[in-house]
Amino acid sequence: MAGTPMFQKTSLLRLAPLAAIIATAKDACVDLLPKLDIQGYSCSESDKSQYAKHILQNVFHLVKDLNEEQLMEKEIEAKVKGLSISELQLQDAECEVDDDIFCDNCGAFFVDLYRSCTCGYDLCLVCSRELRDGHLQGGKGMASGWKSRIDGSIPCPPKDIGGCDSGTLELKRIMPANWVANLLKKAQGMHRINKSSDIPQTSSASFIYSLNPNDIQPQDMQNFQLHWSKGEPIIVSDVLSSSSGISWEPMVMWRAFRDITISKKDSHASELKAINCLDWSEESIDYYKFFKGYSEGQLKQKGRPLYLKVEDWQPSCVSQGEWPRHFVEFVKYLPFKDYTYPNHAYLNVADKLPELSSKPDMGPRMDIGYGNCDTKLHYNKADTVSILTHTVIVEQKHDDQDGALVCEPDAQANDDHQHVIDPTEGGALWDVFRRHDIPKLEEYLRNHSAEFSSAEVVHPIHDRAFYLNVEHKWRLKEEFGVEPWTFKQRLGDAVFIPAGCPYQVRNFQSCTKVELDFMSPESLGECIRLQNELRLLPESHKAKQQKLNIGKMMIYAVDHAVTDSSSVIDSSGPVNYLPEEFAQVPEILNDMNISNHTNGWVCDTESESNSQETSSEFPSVSPLINHAVDHQPHETSGLWRGNAVGAEAVELLQAVETHYPNTFHRVHIRATLHWLSFLKGLHVFIKGFLETSVDALLEEQISTYQEGLNDFERLGFDLSWIRKRLDMVEKLKFGNDPLRQELVVLDESLESLKERLVEAHERLQKARLDYDNALDARNKKVQEVVHKFGDEYDQVLKGHLGFGMLPGY
Repeated sequence: MAGTPMFQKTSLLRLAPLAAIIATAKDACVDLLPKLDIQGYSCSESDKSQYAKHILQNVFHLVKDLNEEQLMEKEIEAKVKGLSISELQLQDAECEVDDDIFCDNCGAFFVDLYRSCTCGYDLCLVCSRELRDGHLQGGKGMASGWKSRIDGSIPCPPKDIGGCDSGTLELKRIMPANWVANLLKKAQGMHRINKSSDIPQTSSASFIYSLNPNDIQPQDMQNFQLHWSKGEPIIVSDVLSSSSGISWEPMVMWRAFRDITISKKDSHASELKAINCLDWSEESIDYYKFFKGYSEGQLKQKGRPLYLKVEDWQPSCVSQGEWPRHFVEFVKYLPFKDYTYPNHAYLNVADKLPELSSKPDMGPRMDIGYGNCDTKLHYNKADTVSILTHTVIVEQKHDDQDGALVCEPDAQANDDHQHVIDPTEGGALWDVFRRHDIPKLEEYLRNHSAEFSSAEVVHPIHDRAFYLNVEHKWRLKEEFGVEPWTFKQRLGDAVFIPAGCPYQVRNFQSCTKVELDFMSPESLGECIRLQNELRLLPESHKAKQQKLNIGKMMIYAVDHAVTDSSSVIDSSGPVNYLPEEFAQVPEILNDMNISNHTNGWVCDTESESNSQETSSEFPSVSPLINHAVDHQPHETSGLWRGNAVGAEAVELLQAVETHYPNTFHRVHIRATLHWLSFLKGLHVFIKGFLETSVDALLEEQISTYQEGLNDFERLGFDLSWIRKRLDMVEKLKFGNDPLRQELVVLDESLESLKERLVEAHERLQKARLDYDNALDARNKKVQEVVHKFGDEYDQVLKGHLGFGMLPGY
């Protein structure tokens, strides 16, 4: 019976005696397992090495931005105190490294540096920058008249917003001095770090990558990462096929959680807080009634069925570190466990925090809703995987005229009001919006908010107040050209939703979904964007509860990756090792380094950098806090990085730096004869590559280009963008890639089909011409008949002999 598929198992349970069902429930869930005891995942040493590189490629530049932001604040502090950076000694925070403390103005968590007064008022670096710029957000600071001093120091705010109005906010640190900078230096010394890749970070694909868990091969991880890095949802179908047979039947669930409540002696856990989707009010209801209504649809209010749902719910035992067997079973279903496994998944950045740190609640949690319930448009705080574990079709015998819902009775429901859904049917409809469409989506929602609700809109997505029906989705497409990915989730489908993609869901049937959050390296940039939006929301806004300390997670993720890479280097030699002199970590040691620090290259003289004045007394902040910084040097005609390479070479090299900035990040280019020779050679190499016809390309030329790449990469240039293109052409033109072979076969079949299409088109044209000629002949003949017999002939032939002769007859 353990191997019985889920839909068969649940059918058998419905026919089983009551005692057997109760026994199943107790066996299934009363045994609570500590989370740390959950087994079933391990990461091999070879995978760790590859995943460590993957983390560094995706996370390094974000931590680097964070470090630069902190260095800018240290520079301001040093200037205020009349010291150099190397002389500046920061106070230690009155907390442990693993503690989470937050800003008293915007509520954001501190990563390392922050400002604090002796009265206890704390301020983050972003708020400090905004206060100096005169547009402090996320609190009441500007309205109270709170301002920074002329020298950049920040007084403690007035008492009415939590300060003492007399002290000064001193810069403090949480982590050991220079730990982050040293960590970055180690990371960049071990691997080639590319700030960008050839893979775009947005997706215009109209299809969704989908696969079956039984068919997942090692190469599917690369396919997953390819689509995931573009912010596309992914579906893994039929994950319940590997189930041990545990039942997700609603009454089994009720008995299981009831027994947990009794065993834990938690009298407050016998009720659920459910949302009534008819008017979005909150209802308190006990487990039994809720699950009975889920199955039978008999709960009514004023003669109408209730459409109840429970969102983000988990048994109280989960918060105590113990998981019911249902959740343990759910973990076994999870595909791509290197990302999703809740205990030490290597690519889950949220799991990199030290054991003693307070860790965010990433689930699992349950969404249990009756048929026709909506989950309104919203964000999740991180990446999410949602598995549909149970569905029930419930017959409804009325039409709901409420504008918020469109209830469609199911004509296929049988006499007992329910049947277990066939695995091929859809249980819920998902609409997932692309990240790059968010500004247009927000504009549409603000423009049409009155059509949804009379309530004031604080944030059109974070408010979780809108569901776009078919009409609104059509209008959104017409007005803004925005269209979501729309798909049905079937029983057993695992739906992966990337962070930063707004989505909404409508249940076709009563549905039980189990969800788990995780934080992939690819999505960290979006997680940062979401956290920046959350800090601007009012303090009472419900979405504020989704705050995360992303910065701390990123730093520890890099630390883990460096540690694992170090162990590989110690045992088998360097992995993509680059000499120490090529490392470009922004660690400011003295005032001289401040003036000469540029974006990836070093000036030979001080005059140029020292003569440039910034537009503000205080340094700009990093892209991490949504402020663009242009570090690109301006070149004299024919000169590039001080080398007379010629105007044509300057144009090409500048284009390379614009589109592939990582190319030059590891090289120290100076105005010397050997660098002039290198740059001219690089220009010739890239120009030849760009202009080579693939049609005329020989396999030997590929090898020649690869040797040239090796030479330039030994100098420190990152030409991975060329190498990727060469690899693609080599595999597709000269290799035996099965996809290429299949494509050739399809191309050949298209040619024959094209010939048939041309022939059919010609026949159609001839038939159309014959038809038009026959129609003209018929019309001429009609005119002749009318001329001879009158225009009433047709009505007479189709009617009576006396048509039109006597009125009334």
